[in-house]
Amino acid sequence: MKRVVIAGGGIAGLTAAVYLARKGFNVKLFEKNEKCGGLVNTFDYDGFRFEGGARALVNAGVITPMVEDLELNVELLKNPVSIGVEDRIMTVNGEKSLIEYAELLKSKYPESQDDIQRLIETEKKILEHMKVLYGIDNPLFSFNKIREEGKLMQMMGRYFLWFFKFLRTVREINALKEPVEEYSGRIIKNNSLRDIVIQHFFRGTPSFFALSYFYLFNDYLYPKGGVGKFPEALVKKITEFGGEIITNNQIVKVTPGKNTVVDEKGNEHRYDFLIWATDLKAFYKSLDTQGINGNKLKKLEDEKQRVLSAHGAESVITFYFGVDEPVETFGKISTGHFFYTPSKQGLGEINRSKIKYLVENYEKLTKEEILQWLEEFIKFNTYEISIPVLRDKSMAPSGKTGLIVSMLIDYDIVKKINDEGWYEEFKQKAEELITDNLASTIYPFLKNKILFRFTSTPLTIERMYGTSEGSIVGWSFESELPVPSGIFSMTTSVKTPIPNIYKAGKWAYAPAGVPTAIITGKIASDTVIKCANK
Repeated sequence: MKRVVIAGGGIAGLTAAVYLARKGFNVKLFEKNEKCGGLVNTFDYDGFRFEGGARALVNAGVITPMVEDLELNVELLKNPVSIGVEDRIMTVNGEKSLIEYAELLKSKYPESQDDIQRLIETEKKILEHMKVLYGIDNPLFSFNKIREEGKLMQMMGRYFLWFFKFLRTVREINALKEPVEEYSGRIIKNNSLRDIVIQHFFRGTPSFFALSYFYLFNDYLYPKGGVGKFPEALVKKITEFGGEIITNNQIVKVTPGKNTVVDEKGNEHRYDFLIWATDLKAFYKSLDTQGINGNKLKKLEDEKQRVLSAHGAESVITFYFGVDEPVETFGKISTGHFFYTPSKQGLGEINRSKIKYLVENYEKLTKEEILQWLEEFIKFNTYEISIPVLRDKSMAPSGKTGLIVSMLIDYDIVKKINDEGWYEEFKQKAEELITDNLASTIYPFLKNKILFRFTSTPLTIERMYGTSEGSIVGWSFESELPVPSGIFSMTTSVKTPIPNIYKAGKWAYAPAGVPTAIITGKIASDTVIKCANK
């Protein structure tokens, strides 16, 4: 059987591996860390269990059918989401929550009634588009089950009707491709209100994907035991199918002219097909073009230049707390997944022109100026707060609560701080600021109940997961994307200029996320299967 080497044991690599192994391919997957999963992981700390990356999984018509198709031993729990601004907090519960959301915003911005109404009308339209987009299970994962149940003709009829709705929806989605900052600026005149609505999205995110959050909030799932249970189940299934997973090792050299790769321990491995499911910059840095000539070489060099000159999207800074307070205290405030903005003022230029100024003029600035920016950045930001034990009682010791608080932050500023030698001081100051802000707003009991706290930054993510600029969603939308980004181009996004080498994951297509990583992993595996059967 054909040999397939897969570089990267994140969710894309695992998806490709499991479907190829199920088909009997000779699969060899390399993962640089001790455990697979990448940014979909759960770790233990002092009796608590925390997420190291994704706080929950967006179903998107992918997760549930994939679990069923592969018969994965994963229990998927509901993951209700709360939204809060200052002292007003609500839980998203279907379409009717848009009305409650409008009332929340009107209570904070009574002078902006018209702005809020325009926003809500836009949200309603996008919600209807999302119903079409994710209204049926993705056939990539549900086809086998439907065929086995003898419902193929029924499915074909259903998909035929859906497809025409889908085409109309895509046209309307394409009209909402402009950056959310520009689009929201036309419908929301109040700058603070606009910030509150969009500041927890990556800069330059297409409007449709940013403003679809009210649908997505109802589409989140949480695997019992933490999100890391999902990749653990995939690893187990891959080995059951006969696939080989090699951890604590990674591919450092690719020679397409010989169909070989070399791992970091110096071992050479031959392949018939290669799927690169990790950082795309690392692929081009490891590429040996020996034996490649002519037009193919030119295409490779052109793509290499585009990829290496591109920049990842903003990363995140994440604070982990062990709190000597029962989970019931937190449950009275919000659900276990909580987007909270402590000040209605919003970030304004603190996260736009200010951060650009800091990066470009860093050498001229004092430490005090950087810290002043950090204080404002944390005070006026929007936090994604995850409380795992509110979804699953096993995630923290009895009577205690683990808290994960994160916000978007630029890699470049943290890198400069590290290079100047005060990275640990920066983290300590950030921990003090976030603790003070939480204690003075949403969690007044917090300060005297902290058992421990520690911080992950973009540099942590870059070091642990080998992801350029510490990005968690791939490429930045602020410059030209080096990969496909249209809905109809996802099937071709896995191709490279080399016929038997494919790419998958968050670096292969934009916008990216866990569903994108899974879909590209599945498309890559399907493409290999098709090519092998020719």
